[in-house]
Amino acid sequence: MRGVIAYIMRQIAWPLGFATLTLTGVIWLTQSLRFIDRIVNNNLAFDDFLYLTVLVLPSIVAIILPVAGFCATLYAFHRLASDSEVIILSAAGFSRLSLARPALYISLGVMVAMYVILLFLMPLGSRTLRATQYEFRNDLAGMALLEGVFNTPTPNLTVYIRERDSNGDMLGVLVHDNRNSASPVTMLAERATLVRTPQGPRLYMVRGNRQQIDAEHKSLSLLYFDNYSLDLDSYAQKEGQAWREPSERYLHELFQPDMSNADDVNQYAKLIVEGHRRLATPLYAPALILIAIASVIGGEFNRRGHGQRLVLGAAFAILVQVMSLSVTQLSVKTLALVPLMYLVPVLTIGAAIVALREPVQRLRTA
Repeated sequence: MRGVIAYIMRQIAWPLGFATLTLTGVIWLTQSLRFIDRIVNNNLAFDDFLYLTVLVLPSIVAIILPVAGFCATLYAFHRLASDSEVIILSAAGFSRLSLARPALYISLGVMVAMYVILLFLMPLGSRTLRATQYEFRNDLAGMALLEGVFNTPTPNLTVYIRERDSNGDMLGVLVHDNRNSASPVTMLAERATLVRTPQGPRLYMVRGNRQQIDAEHKSLSLLYFDNYSLDLDSYAQKEGQAWREPSERYLHELFQPDMSNADDVNQYAKLIVEGHRRLATPLYAPALILIAIASVIGGEFNRRGHGQRLVLGAAFAILVQVMSLSVTQLSVKTLALVPLMYLVPVLTIGAAIVALREPVQRLRTA
């Protein structure tokens, strides 16, 4: 018995790994495209690009795992049936539920992995991604300033550089500060250097002037300088107490939102449904795997093949996924429907088990 269980588990495990890696890779590549502009425009290093894209993997894998489990189980059992191994094992006294047991062991492993991802890795990755994007977006000391172009690293700062010398210093520099539209400031310098300091990024300018217009009094103040240090950290967009998205919250933060926060109050239903979604989603792993098994060995034997059953099983799996998405959306509008998020996978598991408990297959001669 143990040998048969281990054999069937191996038949499922390798296509599961292949399907997970393939589907994850495809979606990961498509999601990574949104970070390409940061390499080009923000001088983002390739290792930083890889780091950002890896942070989105947990949310991708959580979606892929149940689908990969379904595909792997469908492939493995179809192969066992095509090679007549299912018939041999049935003749040896193995029931359909006994043959399904190895796949259920696999589904339990998938469930555990999904709970780890959804309850810990996904919110951790989302938080880290947001913080890292904020850091890169406001890294003014690492910004790429192009020559002969009006660069706008932040909405309130414009920098123009005529050229760079062999040391990388900027020549012919114009800096326009428009944070206060009523009193804009323009600085001109013969030379400037952009450096990092413990106090933040600074632009050191040499031999220039600072012009400030007072729109109210219609006056211009002009200051000539030999050396001037511009604190760029004050131009960075401050994150402040930004509202955390549901994907960035851990389970206890979803079920116990801060009711003194107006945003949490307005999004209360969305937060509660997200918490239940994370608890209910792993249940679709055994549900989809049982659908795959029932579609192959749940009916009568047909020597012409299982093509129609495979199509029916895939259609039913898609229907279950559509129902899952629909119930989730409806629950946001009506919290009373939240139990349906658990009921859909549980009923699917029950229906698949009933299909596997049908009478012994009869050989079809037609």
